[in-house]
Amino acid sequence: MYLNLVYNTGLPGGSPSYADPYDYQNRLPDYKRADLGLQFVVVDDKKQFDRGWRKPFKALSFGFEIYNMFDAQNSITNTWVRDVYSKRQYAIPNYLTPRVFNVKTSMRF
Repeated sequence: MYLNLVYNTGLPGGSPSYADPYDYQNRLPDYKRADLGLQFVVVDDKKQFDRGWRKPFKALSFGFEIYNMFDAQNSITNTWVRDVYSKRQYAIPNYLTPRVFNVKTSMRF
């Protein structure tokens, strides 16, 4: 089993091109993430089998992982969009992946 917890304070957001950087002094939201993984070892160096379906394997394991366990909406950059009428620019956040489930199998013969 493994548990990975990450917390980072928000980075400076930056300003769009050709704009006064002092007009756009903002920070991105804090980055929060938790990952969890579980692994079940069926065969390894210590658990060998002489007969049955597990005999050909030197190592066999199954795993289940959850990335971004709490489904936090983390953004790392902004895309700047300009309003044609007012000439103002707005920051649209680029979000990272939401919660992801992963199943894996590892075998060695």
